[in-house]
Amino acid sequence: MKQILIKPLFTEKAITRSRKKSRSGSFTYAFKVHPEATKPEIKAAIEAMYGVLVDEVRTAYMPARIRYRYTRKGVQESRIPSYKKAYVRLKPGQELNLYENL
Repeated sequence: MKQILIKPLFTEKAITRSRKKSRSGSFTYAFKVHPEATKPEIKAAIEAMYGVLVDEVRTAYMPARIRYRYTRKGVQESRIPSYKKAYVRLKPGQELNLYENL
């Protein structure tokens, strides 16, 4: 059985979205998820793990990237693998406390 939720994302964009209410009065959180996970599976996993009601799930595939580092010995390349990201919007009145222990 595949693990649907890998980890919550703590990027600048994700933290900004989670602290600002949308027009409907709900919050949006970002998670790194399994590449083969579907939107209904992601919704069920969030509701089961955190005990909140999910309004909408949007997904995005992030492509692999090449990162360059400039050192004394020359340019070094490293590959950052691709992954799938899910933006989860909760129903109004629902909130997660993912960022308290950072």
